[in-house]
Amino acid sequence: MVGMQNELVSKHGSASHSLMTRPQGVMSEEVFYVVLDNLKEFGVRKAYLHFQGEPFLNPLTPKFAKILKQNKFEVGIFTNGMAFNDTSIREIAEARIDLIRFSVDGALPETYKKNRVGGDFNKVLENMQRIALAHRGKSTRIEWQFLALRNNEHEIEKARELAKEIGVHFFVKRFRETDPKLAPKNPNYRSQFIKKPCTDIYFQLGIYWNGDVVPCCYDTDAFEVMGNLGENSLADIWNSPKYRDFRARVDNALIKPEEEPSLCKSCLRWK
Repeated sequence: MVGMQNELVSKHGSASHSLMTRPQGVMSEEVFYVVLDNLKEFGVRKAYLHFQGEPFLNPLTPKFAKILKQNKFEVGIFTNGMAFNDTSIREIAEARIDLIRFSVDGALPETYKKNRVGGDFNKVLENMQRIALAHRGKSTRIEWQFLALRNNEHEIEKARELAKEIGVHFFVKRFRETDPKLAPKNPNYRSQFIKKPCTDIYFQLGIYWNGDVVPCCYDTDAFEVMGNLGENSLADIWNSPKYRDFRARVDNALIKPEEEPSLCKSCLRWK
């Protein structure tokens, strides 16, 4: 679970999704339309159709993407690339979204399997190729994100060449401080912290499949649910005492660290 590595690895030795305690599911059309109405009313203009899960496990994802584009949203989707089929490839190409990003952390099957347990490198590579072909002539940007780790940093240039052959954009994602044994030896592939207080909370929020609203994309396990869009509007949730108190405690993290939300204490981005 991205964002919880520091805490979960120290407790359990891994950050597997199996450690998640909040309910798992897929977003229904009913919830989607409630979310859509709230995003439009609140003035949100950019929507990413993923949040701690594989978006193409939900067969409705391409439909949601198309509707968001029809409503003038900028739309992006990050994927592990495993769950595509002929139908979803055709439908997502028809949606003409702005960004599809593949997370592929290796350039050889044996390396990839270490970092994407249960994944199939050749299948992902094939799907990336099929997506690139389906979007030829369209404005959608297709990206290969390669998270640099100690076990794969030597394959970065090979991955870059593969991306060029397939016809997708390639970039290296720097490793955020979690397990020191995984950190790449090359310091250029290690991410640097940004000095607190965090400002991300004023520009983004997360919505789970069930309509729960959380203030940060690192809230993987419903630590700070601010409300549910089935019960209150996004405007009411954003301006609620609970949300205002959360933002105040984040703003004062350096002055009153003891009051900082526990979610933020192990943040991989701000320190």
